[in-house]
Amino acid sequence: MRLPFLLLGLSLLSTASWADIDAEVGLETRYFFKEGLFEQDKRHSAIKTEITYQHDWGDNSVEVISFGRYDQQDSERSHADIREASLTHVGSDWELKIGISKVFWGVTESRHLVDIINQTDALENLDGEDKLGQPMTKFSYEQRWGTLDLFWLPYFRERSFAGEDGRLRAPFVVATDEITYGSSAEQWHNDFAVRYSHYIGDFDFAVSHFSGTSRDPVLTFNKDLSNPKFLPAYYTIDQTGLELQYIYAEWLFKFEGITNSGLERRFSAAVFGLEYTQVGIFETSADLGWLIEYLYDDRKEAAPHSFEQDIFAGWRYAFNDADSSEILAGIIYDPETEETIYSFEANKRLASDLKLNIEVRVFEGQNAPSAQTLNILTALSDAQRKTASFQDEDYIELELVKYF
Repeated sequence: MRLPFLLLGLSLLSTASWADIDAEVGLETRYFFKEGLFEQDKRHSAIKTEITYQHDWGDNSVEVISFGRYDQQDSERSHADIREASLTHVGSDWELKIGISKVFWGVTESRHLVDIINQTDALENLDGEDKLGQPMTKFSYEQRWGTLDLFWLPYFRERSFAGEDGRLRAPFVVATDEITYGSSAEQWHNDFAVRYSHYIGDFDFAVSHFSGTSRDPVLTFNKDLSNPKFLPAYYTIDQTGLELQYIYAEWLFKFEGITNSGLERRFSAAVFGLEYTQVGIFETSADLGWLIEYLYDDRKEAAPHSFEQDIFAGWRYAFNDADSSEILAGIIYDPETEETIYSFEANKRLASDLKLNIEVRVFEGQNAPSAQTLNILTALSDAQRKTASFQDEDYIELELVKYF
């Protein structure tokens, strides 16, 4: 555990009464349909735990959430984290939170551009939904004219990456012991953020600004053909974000956009789209949601990701049953390169304390490079092959979660 603030969470947890604790244990197995680029195993198994402690007294509350995972094949994916270890005081029209916490910003489905407070836990999944706990002081002020959130973030969390034996890894190992920063303060750079949110009828909107260390590392090749590595660098940035959401009958219109400076040049990116829900489809209690979004980044081929001019289409089927069953399927398609990412997620409660999760991801549209360094570098330098290194990473994941 690389977080200096871990002792805060442990000290709070030690004062807990066992009656205030909830826990879950998950057994997970991933089966990849092909061997990895470097002949990694097809089957990967892991166990994860999450323990939650909450306690309220008067206008105060304490929350502690600890997380841990053990991966049988990839030692780098075995990790632990304090997701929450915070003390919150609620006033008449204000709120103060101190400690480690998670904050989510955003409204779109395919990509969360404005969500910048917490570091992504890349060891958990590619979708960016899992986040590391962030040390912070957060002050919220709520009035009829809207809600104002102020953040002081005194410590930066580095992103972790899969190891040599891991799957869904970068084509070269990321040297997390050779990190560089844009600020001499490194991890102790003081980051600040502010967000204003409000609604007018069925129209919700939010404007935010972040100034500090970018959560996304820039990976550069170390130029050593005999021992190839990616060297991560974290630069100081300023990012302004906008969120819009409008509800009209069964229609939901969404927009997220950012402008970001601090890297090589200022860039802008956006995700916008809509969701239509068919309520009580097939004369049942189930709802079917149709989603479509467009992903845009004005860096285009120079963008370090594959979501620069892509289309997302998805379907969300909520059974609305006692078992909270739900299915979410999606496609991200690049019209220029014809690269496609398919995803499928489903969950169902098998009992009141037992849940089954299923996840599938498939990558198509390119040929995977061979394991030779020069072939990998050729694929990485080709803007038309941004998903080439993932073409052999199709997998199905089963997870059984037990609640206590």
